[in-house]
Amino acid sequence: MYLNTNIAAMNAQRNVYQTNLALDKTLERLSSGLRINSAADDASGLAIVEKMYAQRQGTTTAIQNTQDGVALYKIAEGALNQVGKMLSRIEELTVRASNQTLTASDRGTIKDEIDQLMSQINTISTDTEYNTIKLLNGNMDIQKNLIASTGNGAVGSIRILEVEGTVKDVTSAKFTLTAIGSAAQYTGALAAAGAASTVGANTTITLNGVEISIGTSDNVESILSKINAQNSRTGVVATMSQSRFVSLVSGKVDTDAANAKTVTAASGTIVGYALVGSYNTVTGKSNQITLGGNASIWMTFLNMAATGLVASGTNAAANIDGIAMNVVASEGGNVFQMQNSGSSAYGLKVGVELSNGANGGYILNNSNAGALQASAQEVAFGRLASANDTAYITLSTASKLTLQTGANYQQNLSYSISSIDTTSIGKGASSKFGSLADIKVDTADNAALSLKVVQQAIKDVSGLRATMGAVLNRLDYTDKTLQIQNENLASAESKIRDADISLEMTTFTKQQILMQAGTSMLAQANQKPQMILSLLK
Repeated sequence: MYLNTNIAAMNAQRNVYQTNLALDKTLERLSSGLRINSAADDASGLAIVEKMYAQRQGTTTAIQNTQDGVALYKIAEGALNQVGKMLSRIEELTVRASNQTLTASDRGTIKDEIDQLMSQINTISTDTEYNTIKLLNGNMDIQKNLIASTGNGAVGSIRILEVEGTVKDVTSAKFTLTAIGSAAQYTGALAAAGAASTVGANTTITLNGVEISIGTSDNVESILSKINAQNSRTGVVATMSQSRFVSLVSGKVDTDAANAKTVTAASGTIVGYALVGSYNTVTGKSNQITLGGNASIWMTFLNMAATGLVASGTNAAANIDGIAMNVVASEGGNVFQMQNSGSSAYGLKVGVELSNGANGGYILNNSNAGALQASAQEVAFGRLASANDTAYITLSTASKLTLQTGANYQQNLSYSISSIDTTSIGKGASSKFGSLADIKVDTADNAALSLKVVQQAIKDVSGLRATMGAVLNRLDYTDKTLQIQNENLASAESKIRDADISLEMTTFTKQQILMQAGTSMLAQANQKPQMILSLLK
């Protein structure tokens, strides 16, 4: 037995000390509800949950961002709803103005209401905003700029038609028209005499596989009229010069074209009809001329070959910075689209040789471009495009609406919102009226043509609303997904960071008992040296 060193007491004191530390830690966890209160509690666990915590906070903010985006689009879509109603009213008024029972005063009254409605559409375009951000004035659209450079078509013959959301920032990309496409063209010899010469029997002819009925009283002029009446099906236009040379040219008749004029060239040739797609840019499936049916009609009355492939054209070609563009055959062949996903201009549409923002072109009758006087070309049609014409295109996506819909870098959605002012909608419906802002109801004919523009404007606004509806649906699903992610992140974080109260209470009870037992044994150990006194008596 030793008096100076009480090993039992030291042992009891050490265990009481350790129990006290463990009890303090358990009390900390029970009072805070956290298993990890400091890095020393679980270093790797702390690193994981801190990342989860940051992710969860970012996700919470992303949910708010998504809901803000939904609010913004609802405001824009609500404004477009009103624009759609006003366009429907303009359509009603235009249909009314197309009726020839109206007086000039009646048309003036209709014009006054249309003007007021269009002014309100422009007001909605400029004034609709969210948090002072303008939504429908084009500020959120992809900004585009085109500078024409060298070539015969330097003035207005190359235009940006459409910029899809797939494009990226582009700085002075060089558009080059590398080859002029040629329309299918066939010109016969002198046609038969006019009214004095009629078919005299019922028969049929075919043009590009389309059957055309010919009656007993038809002459050359009526046969050509019937051919042009089937233009939408055949893709072929028939013309006749003053000297009765008949020509067939692939293209589409544009009867309302503002540039539809008759121009006399130095050779005396007549240039007539304005076309969607022109003599030297029409390409695609309809760019051929095949004659069939009653051979005598073709040969006797039109002085043309009777059967087989008579003529075919060639494709135009263009590129941007050396990357080839595709010809959009369905749009007349003078429209090119970048369909190479490797190009920053992917989705861009460029039109060549257009009029009034629509697709009006020109046709040469029994002649070629060289046969016309240059001044006559420019007066009638503007300058004509030629191979190696160039333009420099700049696109900027910085103004697109970007919604940060995730907690991490580049977890966002970007959308462009185009302008809906009256100069931006209704384009392409008529080559006489370039946009809704240009329509007229001063005559029944102008009102009828304006109706096409109004209906196109309705399609434009409805299309934009449909796009917004799709975006709203996506944002709704994004919001739901983020909320589920946030919930699951919180659950995962809780499993690592939070204390298991039932487990900690079990541990706490054990540590209380150990503390009580340890304290009691320490007291007993401290009594042990007193036993030595009995040996000293």
